[in-house]
Amino acid sequence: MPEQVHIHPKVERQLCTMESSTNAPSIAADRARKIILALIEGQRTESSGRLQAKADTRVKNSCKFNLGAGYRLICIRTKKIFYVMHVGDHESCDVWLNNHSKKSPHKTEIQMKTFSVQCCRKKTNCTMDGPVQRFRETAFDNDDPCLQPIPQEYLRKVFKGLVAG
Repeated sequence: MPEQVHIHPKVERQLCTMESSTNAPSIAADRARKIILALIEGQRTESSGRLQAKADTRVKNSCKFNLGAGYRLICIRTKKIFYVMHVGDHESCDVWLNNHSKKSPHKTEIQMKTFSVQCCRKKTNCTMDGPVQRFRETAFDNDDPCLQPIPQEYLRKVFKGLVAG
């Protein structure tokens, strides 16, 4: 299991651009953020998102997550570090892979955001450090009225049979 997750600075800009669009790009950006968060929390790559069935041979140790509607998240996995390198539609990912073919794009001088994977043996004991919490807060805005907490009085009315027991 990797000990760190490094996120390329362009990924955050790409996600913001996708989120400002409507429909498929914003949904794909939300899925990408969930996958990145799952990786930071220490989940296995197979359980954190829909991993492409076929490994891409253009960039060594790369893996692609299918975000739906033709969008992909490209990562590179080493023994101790998981690099999140690119997110975008199928064409931009294909161009990125062609441009970095037979290279090591994760070995760069560019300063990447680094998160320590801090997950204990039991999922209930996972701890989140400050940067991870900030990533979670930027990943999922609480401005959406659907994500606001539901008052207890409404819950008691809806689930009256369960509470009355």
